[in-house]
Amino acid sequence: MAPEDCLRLELPPEFLEDTLSGLLDRVFPTDEAQRQIIVAQFDLRANPDLPDIYGVFLAVCEEWRDLRCGLRVTSTDGGGVDLDAPVSRFILPDPEDSPLLYLRLEQQYRALEYAVRHDFWDSREELLAWLRSLTALYFLDKHEVRPDAAGPSPDAAPGLSSALESLQSQGMIAPQDAAEEPPSFVITPEGRRIIGGLLAETESYIDLYDHYQDTAVDLDRELVEFGTGRGLDLRVEAFLAEGLDPVRTVFLLRLYDGTVDSRLRDWTEVIESDDFYDAILEPVVNRDGVDPSAMELAVESGYAWLEERQEQARREEQQREILRRAGGETPSE
Repeated sequence: MAPEDCLRLELPPEFLEDTLSGLLDRVFPTDEAQRQIIVAQFDLRANPDLPDIYGVFLAVCEEWRDLRCGLRVTSTDGGGVDLDAPVSRFILPDPEDSPLLYLRLEQQYRALEYAVRHDFWDSREELLAWLRSLTALYFLDKHEVRPDAAGPSPDAAPGLSSALESLQSQGMIAPQDAAEEPPSFVITPEGRRIIGGLLAETESYIDLYDHYQDTAVDLDRELVEFGTGRGLDLRVEAFLAEGLDPVRTVFLLRLYDGTVDSRLRDWTEVIESDDFYDAILEPVVNRDGVDPSAMELAVESGYAWLEERQEQARREEQQREILRRAGGETPSE
């Protein structure tokens, strides 16, 4: 939404007795019946777009409650406010002398925090160690960077130092044998084997889930279409429905598509940054979604779509084989 866009609501006086977080829960409730009570009071003649605007705020609050994003809330002066603070502290008089509460909501997506709070990873430190190790391995492999085998100073670059140490301890990299001063790390045969496994894993995600990036679901008609150009990107929702770790899948897919290549010049610096990984992993938390029933229908239809495509591929291969054999026959004399 543009900064000047807003949702203005007239609230009962008792709402002023709540905290700011409590106010958000009451104005944007989780219960559908309570939402409809609020929507029924909209003046649609004055603004027919109110339900859509309200839906935007509902989506923000749902993501906040699901720990997919943080909320930075500011008042009229731009200063941050505590959501546990009482509403009465931020009431301002308006020109008509009625109480006015002005709040600006800004979403802050934090994929690393989401991964830990939803138990995909045991700790932020463990997740960052894995991300940094794979990032270092990626640049060693694709861009053939040659980090010094002596390693960076743990004080100057703790993340990179730990990543290289972890890769070496797993036998994935080793100092180059050739006479070189200073010696640099190279990928070992074991490292190549693991890279091959990661590539195969990533390609399987593409084969099994890529069609969900454009999914149109009509629950009333029990109809799901893929590749319409007007659907939602439900890949992360599909990963979750299938019990996959969305952090692992999204990160591998973003490595595969070269998202991090633009940071080649400063890769040793960005590998230290938590913000870099939050940005890379933003699709985990900043994503399209549908209700569980629609997602269940989408997954069922996705399996049928895949089976149809595989069957079509088999038929085409059989036809090519028939044509090949026919073309290779020697005419009888």
